[in-house]
Amino acid sequence: MSQATDDYSDLISRRKFVKLTGVSGAAALAGCGGDSGDGGATESDDGGATDSEGGSGVLSATLTGATNNGVPSNLHVNPMATQNYDWIAGNHLFERFAAYNFSTQEFELAGLESWSFEGQTVTLTLREDLAWDTGDPVTADDVILQFKLMKKTGATLWDFADSVEKGEDDKTVVITLERPSNPEIIKHTLANGDLRIHGYQPVYEQFLDKDAAAVQQFQWEEDIHGNGPFSYESKNDQAWTLSRNDDFHSADDINFETYELLSRQDNTALQQGLMGGELDVVTSLFAPPKIVANFPDRVEEVQLPAKWGYGIMFNHDDPVFGKRKVRQAVAHVINRKQVADNAGPRTKDPAPKVTGIAPSDQESWLGDAFDSFEGYGMSATQSEKAATLLREAGYSKSSGKWRDGDGNTLGGSYVTPAGWTDWTTATNTVVDQLNAFGFDFEINSLPGGDYFGAYIESNFKMGAFYWLPGGARSSFPYFPLRWQLKAPDISGGHNFSTGEHTVPAMNGSGEMTLNPLEEIRTVATTQDEAQVAETVKRVAWHHNQNLPVLGLVGKLDQSWLTDAEWDVVSKDDPARGVKWPSHWLPKQGKLSATE
Repeated sequence: MSQATDDYSDLISRRKFVKLTGVSGAAALAGCGGDSGDGGATESDDGGATDSEGGSGVLSATLTGATNNGVPSNLHVNPMATQNYDWIAGNHLFERFAAYNFSTQEFELAGLESWSFEGQTVTLTLREDLAWDTGDPVTADDVILQFKLMKKTGATLWDFADSVEKGEDDKTVVITLERPSNPEIIKHTLANGDLRIHGYQPVYEQFLDKDAAAVQQFQWEEDIHGNGPFSYESKNDQAWTLSRNDDFHSADDINFETYELLSRQDNTALQQGLMGGELDVVTSLFAPPKIVANFPDRVEEVQLPAKWGYGIMFNHDDPVFGKRKVRQAVAHVINRKQVADNAGPRTKDPAPKVTGIAPSDQESWLGDAFDSFEGYGMSATQSEKAATLLREAGYSKSSGKWRDGDGNTLGGSYVTPAGWTDWTTATNTVVDQLNAFGFDFEINSLPGGDYFGAYIESNFKMGAFYWLPGGARSSFPYFPLRWQLKAPDISGGHNFSTGEHTVPAMNGSGEMTLNPLEEIRTVATTQDEAQVAETVKRVAWHHNQNLPVLGLVGKLDQSWLTDAEWDVVSKDDPARGVKWPSHWLPKQGKLSATE
């Protein structure tokens, strides 16, 4: 363990140092004498911030948002440990490399000053002013450490990266690729909203010589140091409390002191929080048309493409649902259009085919082959086809229920997340359809941590889960097709075999054998567009026939802002096009406290 790690518990953040010693102390800590040059805020007798020496313009205001990922006292901010990770808090604490703007359809750099792509080399240059909230700079070594840990956990980056090393200085990272790759895939990987610059060496270097499970089980809850617009102050059962990070590169654009994330565990509570004025922003919340119509004028909706949605996750080790014909029977039973109509016709769209590709992208990628893909009855329950498949799998129906040879009914616990109101409706619809056909399911609604835990620990038969990784990357089939095979968000808890699989041939006769994971990986390093398209079709065909995950419904995301006490950028400003407005706008100075 390095000296930096040994000294970690003794670190005093620059932010806390300022609170203890004032502006002169901050100047001393920075290694310079005299005036710090930017004024500074001091605490008034009542605890609020006042401007000093002409004013920094920072107001003693609190922006109140929410998290629905669990009780904050049980949550952590290590993105590599998905169970109990609070991505909403994490996205405020850690800067991202870059972001994709759905309004402009362009990438915007954030923690990077630049990125360049030449042959088999990708060069990332970190912002010179990107720093941890200790005041220490974020360096290439931090990022390299993070990337090496991501290799242990099987992150997408390593589908095409061969090595990573420091460039010509402490702010340059050089990724060497296995072979020349499509820059768009690399950009989408780095701009993925889930990928943050979080590899703080004093915390993470202890995991370099350990198995992946060590970092995947590490819950970062204490002595948290980030590099994002806000810093960790405290958490309890009720809320996270974050404070403006003075060391953030664009701190001057943030004019309020505190960002609070209240614990609100279901959509109804979030809707009520907006309705009653308790919440100023909500990162992501489904609200049906009647609720939207009743929101007060101060509430603004921002709709963004989700490339995400409701699907079904199977446990492929289950003796029943591990059988392909049973999974296919389930797909034939479910009327996807009815699921979408019931769960939210304003924001939901059924998948035209079950291919693993986002609904709106299927025809463009599959082309003339689209019609040959099995549709499984998008807008109807295909009972006869489902029944035939179950009989072929060795099951029979008696007393209205499908049973195995010992008389046990086919079904069991159907896992679903508690409090996601649109998913609750979708689950009720799915289970009603399945049970009407003759399955025997009961709904098991679990809170956030238990819900993800059930999948991570493979403690399930079948249940509701998203089938696309989400965001702009899901427009490129490489990402969702790979994601459904690996299921990294649940550590592969669906137990799908990533070796070879044999399915019916695409030409209508015979069979084809392929390794879908290895084939889709080749897309990352293939620049021939025709070859990419052919590989996508083959892997999508595998997903259509073998159903590693069952994709049912896509959606639009709804994000929420309020403008009664906050200055919010106009509705036509393209900055609203970055996920998520409640994260992106404050650090741009486009969601600020009113005087």
